[in-house]
Amino acid sequence: MKTTNHLWIIPVVGLLNLTGCRTSPTSYSPVGTGSATGEGAPGQVASGQSSYYVNLTKKAPNAVGLGEQFTYELTASAQSEASDVTVVDVVPPGATYISSQPEAAQEGNKLTWKFPNMNRGESKTIIVTAKAETEGQLVHCATASAIPQVCISTLVGRPQLVLKKTGPEIAQVGQQVSYDIVVQNAGNVVARDVVVTDALPEGLSSGGDQKELTFQIGELAPGNSKSIAVPVRASKRGKITNAAVAVASNAGKVSAEALTAFMQPEVKIQLATKDSEIFINRTAVYDIEVSNTGDTSLSGVVLTDTAAPETPIAVAEGATVNASTATWNVGTLQVGEKKNFTIKIVSKVPGKFTDSATVTSAEGLKDSAQDSTTWKGVTGVTVEMVDETDPIQIGETSKFTVRVTNQGGAMDLTDVNITATLPPELEFVPNTCSNEGVSEGRTVTWPAVSTVPPKGSVVRSYIVKGVKAGHALSTVAITSAMSKDALEQHESTTVY
Repeated sequence: MKTTNHLWIIPVVGLLNLTGCRTSPTSYSPVGTGSATGEGAPGQVASGQSSYYVNLTKKAPNAVGLGEQFTYELTASAQSEASDVTVVDVVPPGATYISSQPEAAQEGNKLTWKFPNMNRGESKTIIVTAKAETEGQLVHCATASAIPQVCISTLVGRPQLVLKKTGPEIAQVGQQVSYDIVVQNAGNVVARDVVVTDALPEGLSSGGDQKELTFQIGELAPGNSKSIAVPVRASKRGKITNAAVAVASNAGKVSAEALTAFMQPEVKIQLATKDSEIFINRTAVYDIEVSNTGDTSLSGVVLTDTAAPETPIAVAEGATVNASTATWNVGTLQVGEKKNFTIKIVSKVPGKFTDSATVTSAEGLKDSAQDSTTWKGVTGVTVEMVDETDPIQIGETSKFTVRVTNQGGAMDLTDVNITATLPPELEFVPNTCSNEGVSEGRTVTWPAVSTVPPKGSVVRSYIVKGVKAGHALSTVAITSAMSKDALEQHESTTVY
């Protein structure tokens, strides 16, 4: 609260002399304070100098002619704040009042002007027109009075919070971004106990488990603002809206939000072959697909295919080949774009070999894929079947020997099954089948042989007896993992 003290003004009186008897008017020119005597003086000023509230100055001509109209001037100047300022001027005998500006309240020869309020340094000027009616001295006085005025103002207003929140329109998943919150008091009084709250939506975090961030602002003067930076990271792709709220103890709640589209850059590679199993010296074809499965375009995409040392690259169209590595400079991949490549490899040795491919981008992305081909060696199988005694009489016996040989030089012969079948002229001699062979009727079967190495052999034997005269044709059948179709061999024995 402010207090102003004023003193009340003393009335100021100006005394003016009107002299002369000229018949023509005398010109009027204001001059400095004082008086002039003698006919023809240009004019005079009377002032009451005051250190109080109002200073009154009166200016009039020194002389006028009889019957002439003349003007004089009253100026009230406020030295301090004042109210009810009253200026009173008395028209002297020998003169009549004609008019004034501003208009006076006239009561006989008394003229009154009232000014409700005057500020310090303000002036009010009054111009009075009168007429000289008689010769002689016209002595007229003016007074000014005022009431001291003390004014004080108290603003009645209200705070008004304004909240703005800004952030990036587009960002990447996992990238740290910052939201800027600005709270401002647009009102005309202080906002008190201002609090800003930022509730992080699902998918956004700010370096911890806290999902609601609170900022104590306190008092906010009119026109002032406070900025808050909120760093966050997104854990999922998509458009995420982040909203903030500001409230004060003497102002209503306001809110603001920012929308960011979080993008997930991603590159994908697929590698596959239909030649999962082929013979040696044959070519395996691998198809590679590189695709942009993310939300942003990719640059500097490079595809690298690495073949096993045993499988030289035969064809890699468009690639730079160095030993067992083929490299393609793919360049730019737009969102959803796919590009396809083919590589052909060959092996001169049997075995299962893996081809690997990797794609990278200038954005630091990477993906890999691989597939395998089994190259099989080619085997040559020889089956021999020999009877030791031929011909035989009915009732005599003969020993049969079966030999299976892997003639190949690179590949094992696996899962070998041997079965022998007798004609009607012969029958098995019980318990004469080697290597746990089992006879049933006219057929003997041996357990499967898991592996016959290159140049290796398997020998099986059994004994038969002649039971009927004739030309007896015995058969042995061989199957393996390489060929399920039976390879047969026959042996003729004469029974008589």
